[in-house]
Formats: sequence, C-alpha cells, structure tokens
Amino acid sequence: MRLPFRRSRSTSHETPQVRLEREGRDEINRITQAVEKVPWSINLLQILWTAGPVTLLGAWGGYLLGYGRAPTTENYIFFITYTVITGAAGIIANVVHHFTGARKAEKTTAKIERVIRTLPELLLVTRDLIVESLEGDARRREAAAMLLRKQDLSPEGVELAALELLNDRDSARIIGQIDIYRRVGLHARIRDMIALYGETLEPQFTELSEAAPQATALLRERFQGHAPDLRHGVPRDDNFIERVLAAIEQDNELLMTLQDVEEMLILAFELISGRKIPMLTFEYRGRWRLARAFDALEQARARHRIAQATGLSRLKALTVYLAEQSGTLVEDAASGLRAEILLSRSLQAMDALAEQIQHLAQAVAEGQHERRGQLRHKADLLTNAIRLYKSVSSAYEQVGRHHVQLLKMLERWEKISAEFADADTRLRLGPGRRGLRIREHVIALDDEAKARVCKHLADHLSRAGIEHRPIKLTYGEREQRLSVGVDSAKRLAIEIALALEPHIQLSRPEVQRAINTTNAADFGQLEPNLSAAAKAALGAAMVKEVDVDLSRSAEQLALALVRHYRVELEPAAIDFLTEQYGARESTLRMLSHYHATHPQGDPRNVSYLSQRPPAVGAVHRDWYRALVQARRALDRR
Repeated sequence: MRLPFRRSRSTSHETPQVRLEREGRDEINRITQAVEKVPWSINLLQILWTAGPVTLLGAWGGYLLGYGRAPTTENYIFFITYTVITGAAGIIANVVHHFTGARKAEKTTAKIERVIRTLPELLLVTRDLIVESLEGDARRREAAAMLLRKQDLSPEGVELAALELLNDRDSARIIGQIDIYRRVGLHARIRDMIALYGETLEPQFTELSEAAPQATALLRERFQGHAPDLRHGVPRDDNFIERVLAAIEQDNELLMTLQDVEEMLILAFELISGRKIPMLTFEYRGRWRLARAFDALEQARARHRIAQATGLSRLKALTVYLAEQSGTLVEDAASGLRAEILLSRSLQAMDALAEQIQHLAQAVAEGQHERRGQLRHKADLLTNAIRLYKSVSSAYEQVGRHHVQLLKMLERWEKISAEFADADTRLRLGPGRRGLRIREHVIALDDEAKARVCKHLADHLSRAGIEHRPIKLTYGEREQRLSVGVDSAKRLAIEIALALEPHIQLSRPEVQRAINTTNAADFGQLEPNLSAAAKAALGAAMVKEVDVDLSRSAEQLALALVRHYRVELEPAAIDFLTEQYGARESTLRMLSHYHATHPQGDPRNVSYLSQRPPAVGAVHRDWYRALVQARRALDRR
C-alpha cells in the first residue's frame, strides 16, 4: 500500500505504520480537546496565583487607599485566612473537574475513534450490499467498475475487471498489458497498442456504454493508459443529498438508494478528516428594488433546480428499487443513463410484474396455495413501486409549475433592471460592497463540529448495534443480514445528514450544488485491518490530495449571470474568472458572444430546462387491476 507521506529526517527510523499511528493519534486528540478541554496545570497555577499574591496585594493596596494606612495584623490574618479558604475551595473544585472531565474526555475520544474506525468499514460493507443487491451481468459490471476506480489496482485486477465487462479474454489481456506499460512509463508502447487494437476494442466499448456508461468510461481510460488520480478524486452521484433529505422528509427510505448511502459515508468521513469544499455564490447589494428582484429570481432558480433534481432522484429511486428486487426486468440502474431510459425500464418492469401477479392470483384461486407467499411478495413489491411512481409523477409536475414561476420572475427582473444604469447590474471585481459580486465560502467542519458529529454518530452506532468487527456468516445468515443491513445502512445515512445539518446546512440548495460539483476524495487505500489512528491519518492525507477545482462552479455562475440575469461578461471579468478559478476561457468567450448577439434577451429562446422532463403519466390501470386480483385471491380461504 502506498502511503502519501514524505519521510522526514527526524522520523527516518520510524516505519510507515508507526508514523501513521502517531499522526492519526495526534489528530484524534486535537479533535477531542476542541470540546473536552482539561488544562489541569494551567488552571492550578492560575488559582494559586490569584488566591495568593494577587489577593494579598490587592487587599493591601485597597486598604491603604481607603484608610490611608497599612492593614493591621488582624486585617492581614483576615485576608490570609480568606485567601487560603477560597484557594483551597478552588483547588478542590478543579481536582473534581479534572477527574470527571478526564473521564468525559476519554469517552469522547473513544466515540471519535469508533466513528473513524467504523465509517470506512461500513463503506466497504455498503459497496458489497450494492453488488449483492444486483444479479447476473449487472452484478459483474458493478463489481468491475468498483475495481477500476481503485487507484492502486494491479494489472491482474485491471485484466479481471476488463474480462468481467467485455467477456473477452483477448481484449482483457490487452488492457492488462497496457496497464503494465503504464506503470513503468512506456507510453510509446501504449500508443503502439492503442493504434494496433483500437479498431477492435472501440466497438466493444460502444456496445458496453449503452448498459454501463460510467464503467465504460473507466475501462476506456485504462485502455488509453490512464489510471485514477488521487488529485482528481472520484465523481459523486448527482443529487444524492436531495434523495436522503427527501427520505427524511417523507419518512420513506425507498426514496434513497444504497449508492446514496455510500456517498453520505464518504462525505461524512471527508469532513471529519478535514475536507474543505469551496462554494461560489453571487449576491447583489445596492438599490432595494433591484435587490428584491434579484433575490426573487435567484430563489425561483433555486426552487426550479431542486424540482429538476427531485424528479430525476425519484425516478432513479424507482429504478434502483426495481433493480434490487429479483424477478423484475430491471437488472440495474447504471449511473449516467438518461431519464427516458430509466422511465422506460421501470415501466416495462412494472407491466411485467403486474402480469406475473395476475398469473399467480389465478393459480392461487385455482387451489395452488403453495404460491400464496410468492403472490404476496410480488403484490407488496408492486405496491411499493406504485408509491414511488406516484412520487415521480408528482415531482415532474412540480418542475412545470416552478418553470412558469421562474419565467415570471425573469420578466420582472428584466423590467426593473432596464430602469437602471448598466453599472448597477455589472459584475463588480474591485473593492467595495455594492453591486453584483461573487462571494467565496467554504463548507467544512471545525474541530468542535467534528467532535459533535462523531459523538452523534457514535451514539447511533451504539443504539443500532453496529460493530466494526468482521463477522463470519453462513450463506443463509448472509442472506438474512442483507435485508437487515440495507435498512441499517439507510438509517445511518439519515443520521449522517441529521448530524451534519446544524454545521454545514445540507438542506441549502447552494450547499448541495457545491458538493455535487466537486469530486470526492479517493479512500481506496483504507483497509479494514487498520487502526483508528491509521485511518485518521490516511483520511487526512487523502482529503489534502484532492485538488481544489472551482472551474465548473465559476462557469456555472458565468452561465447564470449571462443567460438568466443578462449581465455582460466584460473582458476584465473573463480574465478574473479564468485566472482566479480556472474557468475555460473558450467557454467564457462563447457566453460573452451570446450576450453580444442577444443584448435584450428573449425569454422565448431560453428554456431553463437543462433536460426536458419525461412524460411520466398516470398510474396504469393494469397495475391496480393486478393488485385487486391478488387481494381477492389472498382473502380466499
């Protein structure tokens, strides 16, 4: 395992494991002391100094100024006695606090260690649950994609993943050989093999991309001689926070997927390890009418974005639910598929499920009572699927309503902004507070917040009985644990959201957008057998490896300014966004050209729908008819 630490002269005699333990232990102690401070020696010296010389000197000076003479012997006895009694009381109180506070600090440290030790292992368990919930080729593809995401995967592992995806030993061997050349830096040979075998493998990639777009992208990168880079991180699953919050709001864990659980575990461990996620927003300060119109338009945009994300999230939750159940036509809900494909798969699966229920109901009615259990299971599955389908339909109806409101706020903004000079609506880059400005924020946890989040999660782990120790299970026990493990994992994701909300406000749209536009840290090097201190040190190192990339956020802000607010993107603003945030100059120039060719703006040419919502429609009557037949068959004795 490669350790992301440089060896210093003072620690050259230490092994990497010892150094990890030491640095991780220091990190845990620092987080603990942020909440449970026990400055025993400092407090004791303060009490002795205050109760002794300071008190006597103050008494002597006060008596001299008040009475014009030095204190008498009786007065000295009084002050000395008073000082001794108050000092002794303070020392006793500090001793009591020392022992009780030390025990409290030990408990806090134990909770922090438990969370840091357990979260990476739960991440591995969740990934195993994701793979185990799938069947057939979908299970193979998901497992292969997880292998390809590992930065330190061996050439044999690359070949295995390629074999699982392409089912072609020759092609898999070629990709494995390319990875060997990559490890020794022979890029000339890699170019030779790409030229020699590109025409053979490209059709296989094209065919695979229809079923697994992200896995195909990972495999194509390996074929081109590239491996995941710790500095780039790992792309997050879109809108995972929204789905978790929706599951909390509607008290329906079906709205959340196991992939969302994985993302929440990664986010929690990132923030506890010190990850700082940048966030860009823009605001207007100045004329109150313009400011009110600006705020109203920005709120309308936020609601519309949330509605769009909600619709896609509900649709993905439905597809994933059907994929996790055996006996449906949906093998998997691969990331990157369009909404139309997800909806088509779900409709086919639900139609087939209704047909199966009708056949089972007829069989049970004819006396095949041994099939009652199967009928009840299928009916429950279709009932839950219909509930999710209704949530999909309702969510996409909200998209249309928020779109109308957005266009209304846009018209109001254009009307009011036309009354003011261009200087009032121009992007300001220099000093000052008034005008339209970009603001930088950071999403992070300080040491006190880290400790409180760990205490919250540790209490939940204790209540849920989740242990970090691996348990050997038989096949039947593992199947039973799978159904329990999914529920426990989803409840843990909910608890993570509740623990983080007071500190980083996950429910705010701009926070969700900032998290979604950044890649997650790659924790592939974390192993179950590492101690809490080693995991803490590795986690802190991994989050530091991820580059801060604000280019996507800056380009999105520029797009919003030009398209939505009709702000002219001047050359100075383009240079600022390019140099400060790394935005692509070609993209900004294109946006500037758009403003030049549409100076007045035309709302009819702006859809604001980045993706046309699919026509979901009402619940099919055949589904209800199948449930009615199932109920009648099950009610018969």
